Amino acid sequence: MKFMSLMITDDPGGLSGNSSGSEGNKENSSPRGGSAATLSRRQKKNRVRNSSPPTTSTNLSKRKLKKQCHNVLRQYAKLDLNDWDLYELIANYMLRPEDLFLRGFPVESKLYPGRAMIFRTLARQSFDVNAKEFVPKDESVYACMLVNGSGVCVDQFDKTTPDVNCPVVILKRPEPEVTSEEKKCVRCQKCFFITSTGEYLTQEHCMYHWGKLMRPPSGGEDGFYTCCKAKKFTKGCTTAKLHVWSGVDPGKNGPFDGYVRTRPRKTAPVDGNYGVYALDCEMCYTTAGLELTKISVVAHDGRLVYDTYVRPESLIIDYNTRFSGVTAKDLNKRTKLLKDVQNDLMGFISADTILIGHGLENDLRALRMIHTTVVDTSIMFPHVMGPPYRRSLKSLVYQILKRDIQRDAGGHNSYEDACSCLELVLWKVRKDRQFREELLLSASTKQQ
Repeated sequence: MKFMSLMITDDPGGLSGNSSGSEGNKENSSPRGGSAATLSRRQKKNRVRNSSPPTTSTNLSKRKLKKQCHNVLRQYAKLDLNDWDLYELIANYMLRPEDLFLRGFPVESKLYPGRAMIFRTLARQSFDVNAKEFVPKDESVYACMLVNGSGVCVDQFDKTTPDVNCPVVILKRPEPEVTSEEKKCVRCQKCFFITSTGEYLTQEHCMYHWGKLMRPPSGGEDGFYTCCKAKKFTKGCTTAKLHVWSGVDPGKNGPFDGYVRTRPRKTAPVDGNYGVYALDCEMCYTTAGLELTKISVVAHDGRLVYDTYVRPESLIIDYNTRFSGVTAKDLNKRTKLLKDVQNDLMGFISADTILIGHGLENDLRALRMIHTTVVDTSIMFPHVMGPPYRRSLKSLVYQILKRDIQRDAGGHNSYEDACSCLELVLWKVRKDRQFREELLLSASTKQQ
């Protein structure tokens, strides 16, 4: 799922599964020139299986998986290009390194090699005059302190205090290992407090509008929410147990540990094609912000090559099922940890592999992955008002591909989202290619 204030993501087709490499399998070590008669039945099966990129799933039947993974995308069929030419054409739309930083993509820190930095545009801080006074949950930690004549802080209840008439009163600082931080709720925009250990100090319900704020068709500033048609600044129509945050604060964030960086391939591929994949991640809200719960990766022709549910490391506050489509029941099934997913992806994604997505910086943050060879459809098809506004994936697919997605009330589908992003890029490549051919044709006719 993407940030609700910026965009909306989409739906159809999603599987979940595990990937297992066949390299090193003794049954696959027979020479290619060997005759089929000398191979065992299992060796023949493995040879057919390894003739195409692996597709993994744990929650769908083989029949359904085969049906989804062999649907060639319409835009890919219309292009009719080999993989190397397609890779070269898509590479023209990759983001520059400076754009990655300004757009909030995780990048490697220059001061701390091997650790990630994230830059998030500073947002306007609004002052809520109706905000309640903040009272810490553990008042003993914030016991009053006095300052004596020598400027040394001493406990108010310390019997050895030399000056009991000191008028200066301050708050005792919390212990170093337990600090409170102010966060801004991404749903209702209210501020709340949480400790460094993930304990909520602000225990209050979150009332918000889950829909997008839209402008009226006639124009003007009096917008309305798509969820309940209420006007701007009205009371929320949905109530949640607690406030939530995205995991990053305005400004520079980091350096972060736990990020992996895609590595270059030791040997270049024979055809020069390092691979093109589209991915989409679904996230839930935890005490640490947004964390990964599901990922789907599709190849350049729309085949599903990786799909699995992921169990977050921190305590889940909200499954965000309305947008992610992930429920507690899904995470009770066969899942993976984030480290397992990182290891799987690094097996077939190198530093030169092109990754496609919509709001891809959010996906890479959830994956805790540093990758610089990316194409983002939210930037390829900009909003008419410019940054930081973005068009939703649903509106782009409806306008360009003439297809309606995200119709399921139970949440989005990461497989359909990934395929939709890929088709948008292929459509853009095809249209730009046709435009260049027409220009060359018109120029040649004028010369004649």
